[in-house]
Amino acid sequence: MSKRDYKGNQSEGGQTPMSAERNSKFFLEEYKNYRAQVESIDTYASISLALSMKLQGIPRLLDIGNGGVFDYDTSKIGEIVGLDLFLDNLPSHIRLSKNIKMVQGSALDIPKILHDFDGVVIVMLIHHLVGKTVQDCLANTRRLFSETFRVLRPGGKLIIMESCVPSWFYAFEKIVFVPATVVIENTMKHPATLQYPADLLSGIIEKAGFVEVKRENIPKGKHVLQYGVKVPSWVTPVQPVLFSAVRP
Repeated sequence: MSKRDYKGNQSEGGQTPMSAERNSKFFLEEYKNYRAQVESIDTYASISLALSMKLQGIPRLLDIGNGGVFDYDTSKIGEIVGLDLFLDNLPSHIRLSKNIKMVQGSALDIPKILHDFDGVVIVMLIHHLVGKTVQDCLANTRRLFSETFRVLRPGGKLIIMESCVPSWFYAFEKIVFVPATVVIENTMKHPATLQYPADLLSGIIEKAGFVEVKRENIPKGKHVLQYGVKVPSWVTPVQPVLFSAVRP
């Protein structure tokens, strides 16, 4: 499949209404708790530092799937546009800096008014773009990067922080995905997710047309969040990975 075909195929996949609704509901209801945990857990301090270093100095940045939480130093960036599905329902007490504005919209269909960004950042979003099947989830990831490619100017930077898993764990995830999703949706507040190996995501980014694709592991601290719960980092194979790429 050529890069043109890969970027242009928009008909497959799609986030299920259940996934979109549960993600919106969970992160709205858990906004205060989630933000407090992100600010207190050591792994997320490392994530924030790495993101801040990568993003500083970008004149105009689009933060996709922001949810009202900024995991980096916003003062070092010229202009930030935060994009998410449920911005009209964010808590009224949130106060944003003057260089930030929020726009409601989907990561899989970015509003046409948003374009020509110097940078795009995507933080811990990809594993939430869940469809009915694993193939739908992969299609959503491809569509996300196609949309990202479209809204970046030539020479613009793509920065991604994502929770990745080893290939052996992904193989297990694929086998149990459908029944596990049913169980999660009927027993947990947290929405179902699907996490990917770093190699797989790097390949999808390259096939979307990006160049200079790089990645680095971010050191895990003593704890991480799994399905919204603080757990010791040694009990899970997840690994925070920082990806970067350039639109040619």
